[in-house]
Amino acid sequence: MSWYVLVERGRYGESELSSKIPVEGGREAAVTRAEEVARSCTPAMHLSGTPIGRMVFQTSPTSWFVELSKSLWSKSDKGPATIVEHLTVRAAELVHFQELIPDEPPKKSRFGR
Repeated sequence: MSWYVLVERGRYGESELSSKIPVEGGREAAVTRAEEVARSCTPAMHLSGTPIGRMVFQTSPTSWFVELSKSLWSKSDKGPATIVEHLTVRAAELVHFQELIPDEPPKKSRFGR
């Protein structure tokens, strides 16, 4: 069918699919794009120009685990705090798709409610 790059962000012990990027060109193109995304993605709450740390681990031929870190100060801190965010980036082939059929509006009852 078609290939995508999937980006999952881990927060508070749960993960969510934050990006689904369609890729033209098949498996190799998707793997190449997934690695590019793993090496260049930014934290969810990131101000442009702010330095970030990054560790990228290839966990399979089509999957990367990314640790992003950034340092910040708050008024009450005596030193900088480090915030860490984890992402999983995968090249994945869409093998099944079923279009969602929109639900019908509720029918009015005999009493108009």
